[in-house]
Amino acid sequence: MPLSFTIGDATLGEADLAVHMVGAVKNIFSTMVFIDDIADSYPLDKPVSHFTCSISGMVGLGGDCTGMVGIHIPEELAREATASMLGMEMDELEGDGDVNDAMGELTNMLAGEIKMIFSARGMRICLSTPSVISGKEYSVEVVSSGAAVVVPFNRGEQRFLATLQLEGS
Repeated sequence: MPLSFTIGDATLGEADLAVHMVGAVKNIFSTMVFIDDIADSYPLDKPVSHFTCSISGMVGLGGDCTGMVGIHIPEELAREATASMLGMEMDELEGDGDVNDAMGELTNMLAGEIKMIFSARGMRICLSTPSVISGKEYSVEVVSSGAAVVVPFNRGEQRFLATLQLEGS
């Protein structure tokens, strides 16, 4: 299902949303994580819902439109991003707490950027508290009749996804 939202006289299509997401993710990683060498590879070849040795951060959207913003990232890259964000070496990270918090915060930042896109067009949007799941093997499926924008990013051999699932039109 093609994704587009019409707000007043403005329509945001999937490609428009993907462009905003690419800019937001690159800006967040550059300014907050201090990692500049990520590249997007939009569009996604095929849907992905199964993750291995990864961490997924998710923030719900509510208000004039509902949905979810997510970041799905390999554990190794999540640990590297967390250490960089906190000004630490990777071996200084103890347990999963800091990594989970950092991935929740990165997802929250992306959700905030998405909120600004819709708010600038007159929509009222609320964000949920971030949720984080991780594991050796898990699936994430959004039960929705809406559509999704999924933007893959690469850093070297590592790939992660930024997702936006929206309900309605």
